[in-house]
Amino acid sequence: MTETELLLSRIEDRIRMSETQYRMTSTGFLSLQERSEASAFCRRRGVRYSFYGGYPDAERTVLLLLPDSMAPTEDFTPPEEENPLCLLRCTVPRGAPALSHRDYLGSLLALGIKREVVGDILVFPDGADIVVLESIAPFLTEHYESAGRVSLACAHMEMSQIRAPLSRTETVCESVASLRLDNLVGAVFGVSRTDAAAAILRGSVFVNDIEAKKPDARLEPGDKLVLRGAGKAVFSEIAGTTRKGRLSVRFQKYK
Repeated sequence: MTETELLLSRIEDRIRMSETQYRMTSTGFLSLQERSEASAFCRRRGVRYSFYGGYPDAERTVLLLLPDSMAPTEDFTPPEEENPLCLLRCTVPRGAPALSHRDYLGSLLALGIKREVVGDILVFPDGADIVVLESIAPFLTEHYESAGRVSLACAHMEMSQIRAPLSRTETVCESVASLRLDNLVGAVFGVSRTDAAAAILRGSVFVNDIEAKKPDARLEPGDKLVLRGAGKAVFSEIAGTTRKGRLSVRFQKYK
């Protein structure tokens, strides 16, 4: 069985559990690729679902399978008593060397836990806020003591206390020959159309959380674009036509 088949099998189990027990169920944290596969599968199955990472614009999210009593929305947040996620707040001693995202992630995985139990790691000068599955939090609170040779003091907290980063965007205005996906990816991320098409074909471009497969796919205003390793943006609008007959387009690009 392939990794994708295993993922979809686990999702199918969560769907059945949600339907038979009339409650919300969830998966572990998903990568961008896994999120794309999960979204396509849930759409085919016609189930109610949402993705949740603890705060708006989280990169790593869990898949929530929702009962009929819950309405899926883009910014869905589960009730606190049913929240599958929690916050691990790690504090470093005053004057300690600065730690990176890699320091925290590497030391967490060195404890023998799987990547799917750890979500986003938000690094601050005094430590980090780490989103984790509620089920692993007691273990981490007791055993996660250091990262990069720096001692840590860790506290188990509710998600409502997270120090979420502010979403910052900039307006990008470009002109394109058409609304083909490769044109728009190239325009907003500053790569050639050839490189954009190659990125699409190797599975590095996502539109509205679904892996894009065709360079000539057409986009609509409001669509979200992600180029893995380069960032994300929202295609805002067609602003007009240039004197040379090209389309003037605007994006909101995340910094």
